Amino acid sequence: AVDAAFREGNAARFFRLLRPLPYLPSCAVQCHVGRARRGALARLARALSTSKGQSLPLDFVVQLLALDGPQEARDLCQSHGLSLDGEERVVFLRGRYAEKGLPPAGACDVLVGSKLRGHTLEEVVLEEGEGEGVDRPGLPARGRNMQLPGAPGLGQSAEVSLSGVPGQ
Repeated sequence: AVDAAFREGNAARFFRLLRPLPYLPSCAVQCHVGRARRGALARLARALSTSKGQSLPLDFVVQLLALDGPQEARDLCQSHGLSLDGEERVVFLRGRYAEKGLPPAGACDVLVGSKLRGHTLEEVVLEEGEGEGVDRPGLPARGRNMQLPGAPGLGQSAEVSLSGVPGQ
């Protein structure tokens, strides 16, 4: 589902699906977050840009793009040529949006870092290795399903493949 949302360019769904993912699947998707944010911002700019400029609250942009806070939203908008008015609103003026270089990666503390919940990376990986359903006889090593406690079980999809090939 995360893969489909990413390929479709559906940022709202993509970030909504990323929020509840466990730590390790979130890490796997983290390298695509900057590109998804840039694509969403470009679509907003195309939809809202007028000669007089339409605006959105900065907090809405933070929530929609799963940013770590208002400062990251300001930096992202300004790096793409979008200005803010005095009321903390992003202003979309025709012809101002620009993409230069690689998309900013961002810290992704909301989507990734906060999911450690006070554990070290080693603890998370070890807990995952001890999780139920890790060793499934008959499956090749690449096909084994490793889960964190509280991760979706059988019948629930936590597909995070972004390669276009399920399971990779």
